[in-house]
Amino acid sequence: MTKKIILSLILCFTAITISACNNSEQIEPYAFSNADFETGTLSGWDINGDAFRNSSVEFALKDSSGYYFNQQGDFFLFGGYGDRGNLKGYLESELFELRGNGIIGFLIGAGENTELTYVSIIDQKGQEVGRSGNINFNGTNQMSRVEIDVSSHIGEKLRVKIIDEDDTNSEFNYINVDDFIINYQRSISVSKQLKEANEYVASNLDKINSQYRLTYHAMSELNWANDPNGLIWYNGEFHMFYQHNPYASTWGPMHWGHLTSTDLVQWENQPIALAPDQVYDAQFGAFSGTAIEIDGKLYLIYTSSSNNKQQQAIAISSDGIIFEKQPSNPVISSSEVPLGASISDFRDPDVFRIGNYYYVIIGTRMNGYGQLVLYRSIDMVNFEYIGPLMNNSNSSSPNFFQLNGVYECPSFATIDGQQILIVSPQNLEQNGTMFENVHSVVYMIGQLNLETGKFSYDDFHEIDSGFDFYAAQMAELPDGRTIMIAWMQMWDRTLPTQNHQWVGAYTLPRELSIIDGILYQKPIRELENYRSMPYHYENISLTPFQDVILEGVQGKTIELEMEFDVQTAKQVGIELFKGTDHATKVYYDQPSQTVVIDRSNSGIQIFGVENNMNTRSASVSLDGNILKLHIFLDVSSIEVFINDGISTLTANVYPDLEDIGISFYVNGGNAKLLSLNKYTLSIGGS
Repeated sequence: MTKKIILSLILCFTAITISACNNSEQIEPYAFSNADFETGTLSGWDINGDAFRNSSVEFALKDSSGYYFNQQGDFFLFGGYGDRGNLKGYLESELFELRGNGIIGFLIGAGENTELTYVSIIDQKGQEVGRSGNINFNGTNQMSRVEIDVSSHIGEKLRVKIIDEDDTNSEFNYINVDDFIINYQRSISVSKQLKEANEYVASNLDKINSQYRLTYHAMSELNWANDPNGLIWYNGEFHMFYQHNPYASTWGPMHWGHLTSTDLVQWENQPIALAPDQVYDAQFGAFSGTAIEIDGKLYLIYTSSSNNKQQQAIAISSDGIIFEKQPSNPVISSSEVPLGASISDFRDPDVFRIGNYYYVIIGTRMNGYGQLVLYRSIDMVNFEYIGPLMNNSNSSSPNFFQLNGVYECPSFATIDGQQILIVSPQNLEQNGTMFENVHSVVYMIGQLNLETGKFSYDDFHEIDSGFDFYAAQMAELPDGRTIMIAWMQMWDRTLPTQNHQWVGAYTLPRELSIIDGILYQKPIRELENYRSMPYHYENISLTPFQDVILEGVQGKTIELEMEFDVQTAKQVGIELFKGTDHATKVYYDQPSQTVVIDRSNSGIQIFGVENNMNTRSASVSLDGNILKLHIFLDVSSIEVFINDGISTLTANVYPDLEDIGISFYVNGGNAKLLSLNKYTLSIGGS
């Protein structure tokens, strides 16, 4: 999406109502004199008592505790200014005629006692016809939008009366208000933090160094991106949200970035969907979560992280672009965390519906072990705890129930009639070629008991054996396919693109199937529509000390389908991103019966906490000595699908610009390249 389009969307965000962006036939929202306090004074308001003065009209973004006031425009009424909180008084607006829908909307904050601090709508005789206090009070000065319905008085002349009768010594014994709108259209109020984040991205795109940016993979426009979130088909397109720090190429206060696609190959950047703008997510942000469609609306459920508490919150959209956080948040609070679980490690809700209930699986740490827990709700507002999914008593299996970590990013689905649970455990102990990374992604095929919460399964398996694969999430497409996308990066590593003003990309969407109890992954079939410049070869003999280079088989945005007869070779493979000084190897090692990816000489070196940062391996049993590899290269990424997707290897590499060569080789015997198909993959002329 161009900067011009993004800026126009931001301008639409800042309009008084959503309908004002696209429907000029309705009665426009309107206001009385100085209804938004943008004069910087109380002009137009009658002042009574001692609670309010011209000095109460404040120009500030945050209060002394660091919370945003969330005002619209520059100025707002700050009832606590100058320690005036224990004084009484009221303000009255000028008369206005009530037209349109009869709804009056405004921002209100503080005002803990709604019986003493509130906004009243009065008629010409001074009789009250409607009122509202701060029904969303959250223990801060933050303002949120409320409405007063006085539609039975349409055509009459009314006033707004702001009342503070609270002279107690409580902390929030005053009222903050702003932005009175008559004929309010129930639009979603876009926070200052969200607008600022979108504006920052749009105005800083020219700072990116694109040397290693991918061409046919989903990725953020700018700065940091990690876990994919909220994968869902909604309103005729696929939505992918993701963890995002728009302001820096490091992890930071988490926003939800947003991409859409009609075919899962070409992605369009949308405005940032969620920002840390509420007291329950203001400290660390809106962490990972998932999405579900309910009655035509798109629900996001995510972890809100603030004040060392991780709780679950919901935001809803009618168009899939603009989201409104709900007054009922957090819907699963820290007080509802099960006994023994950590309130600071309680995250990444996965939501799904079975029968009349909505179920949510959440990752946590319980009694020192990684754990998953299950909740359910009839209305997505009130949730009850069901139970833990894992059996923590199995202490003889450290790989199942690790210490010092959380089972992050659960994802539940039914594939080919079988229930599958995917999760990302931290700090699993290495087991042969499995779990070579500091954090892993595993799957379990079993049965979820909706009454006890227990997930019964026999074993679990690593999903991807490469370097860069984490926080995988599944989603179902309209045609019944289940696909999976993961973060193509890993924690606790050096990140060569940080000084390029971006970090993180996403794997190709992978179609999932279960065959004989094993999860198979294949690249999304829509990629075939982007193939060009095909080359085909058959029956190429491979002998030691003679690398084979084939005409037309080179590049850095390509797809390779190949089949080998391993024959007597101890090692047979391919060198990718090959140049004078660099190459990345993918090979089959016959003595260990593994497919290995070796990036020890790929280009820029990557360092991490693991002892081995050079190779990753997948155990592979060959049928009749035949090895199939399906490989995708995209500038700085490699994805390897082995033997029709029974195993995969994913890695990021950072070669030089001229490293585009490809060659085939064999060590310790002979082999044959039975067939090879090479395609260039081109998106929008890339």
